[in-house]
Amino acid sequence: MTGAERLRSEAREAVTTLRWDRVVLPRPLDVIAMVVVVAALIVLVVGAVLVAGHDYGSAVDERIEASLAAVRAGRAGFFPVVVALGNLASMVVFVVVVAAVCLAVGRPRIALLALAGPALTGVLTSILLKPLVGRTIDGAESYPSGHTGAATALTLVVALLLASAVRSTAARIVIVVVLTLVVAATMATALVVQHVHYPTDTVGGACTALVAVLTVALVVDRVTDRTLIRRADRA
Repeated sequence: MTGAERLRSEAREAVTTLRWDRVVLPRPLDVIAMVVVVAALIVLVVGAVLVAGHDYGSAVDERIEASLAAVRAGRAGFFPVVVALGNLASMVVFVVVVAAVCLAVGRPRIALLALAGPALTGVLTSILLKPLVGRTIDGAESYPSGHTGAATALTLVVALLLASAVRSTAARIVIVVVLTLVVAATMATALVVQHVHYPTDTVGGACTALVAVLTVALVVDRVTDRTLIRRADRA
């Protein structure tokens, strides 16, 4: 056996010895995830239709922006840091760290989700949907928000990892909902205060992340389960 063959063999063995039986979305979270995907997709599409081609904020955007005027004055130094944490370079580092932690604690399915979920969110927001919708702010494509999508996607993965450590379904739901909402709202507020996005852009970004990450989670569980069954049948 050559060195390359030995390396490939050891890599395959390392992959197969991981705890692939641990699901991302245990029941009933998988059913809840399907409902959330459908709801988020509806909000995303409706929002896209309503703002397509616009270079201005809606009446709702204007009301929200006005309500954040005091926040803008009081936290001037905080929000640029938050926005910077959502940049591509920062998110790549965060994704690698989260995936490594998932592997270290024996959650390879969530590690795959950490790599694929935010990546798919980025492709959908920045490459596909922004040019398709054509909404702009100060000349830049804005719907849906890539920063909000990235922050929501990665936080959702982390929340699912933390939730996997508890047994109660109610506690899992609380962890996922609260953590994801807090981070998504913080990033959205920072982007609106900095006039990088309209509020509705951030809603679209969060919805894109929910659709992408939860769909990937469902697919990872389904494909991995089938692979494990086939492997058991061969054995």
